[in-house]
Amino acid sequence: MIKVTGKAFDSDEVSGSLLSLADIVGRKHDEGYRFALVVGGGRRAREYIELGRRLGLSEGVLDVIGIEVSRVNALLLASLLGHRAYLPVPRSVDEFMRAWTSGRVVVVGGLQPGQSTNAVAAVIAELVGADLLVNATDVEGVYDSDPRLNPRARLLREVRVEDLEALLSDREMAGRYELFDRVALNVVRRSRINLVFVSAFRAGEILKAIEGGEFVGTRVVY
Repeated sequence: MIKVTGKAFDSDEVSGSLLSLADIVGRKHDEGYRFALVVGGGRRAREYIELGRRLGLSEGVLDVIGIEVSRVNALLLASLLGHRAYLPVPRSVDEFMRAWTSGRVVVVGGLQPGQSTNAVAAVIAELVGADLLVNATDVEGVYDSDPRLNPRARLLREVRVEDLEALLSDREMAGRYELFDRVALNVVRRSRINLVFVSAFRAGEILKAIEGGEFVGTRVVY
């Protein structure tokens, strides 16, 4: 299970990063690996959400708008995978489970309001009994403080699930979900899902994590 940050669709590095990710998933799929990918909405989703917020729309409607943008990103990534990917992009858990029986790579965006794509990834990982949940984010992993605000923030190679919870933001509004969220954390904790955080812009580290090797990032321990 790979959760791909929507910010991977925002950066100048986007083309190379997505092509590298699609190449890795395609090659490992051909070797017999099963993959589900969940994609966030990124900057475009946040822009639409902020516009809707200025227009007075409810948080539920704003979540739906973000979900639709994430599905466009999912369609883009699925299209890069060609015949290996299942299309159309599933829009519910039921549709995902039917798609999963195809044996193809299944790529989804958000599924329902009030639930971040991190939570979607955790739920799907639990449903399919994934061996590993890779959270491919816009930083190298989990830090002891926000590395975008603190240049001296330290990358944690391992973090206990209780300590990860303490680092999570309490603000969970449409378009503002942070590195992870409490719904996702509760799901991975109850099923003790093997969870790692790596950079979405370092495909080689994602591959190392998938193959069980040493990687630059963070492993969650229970």
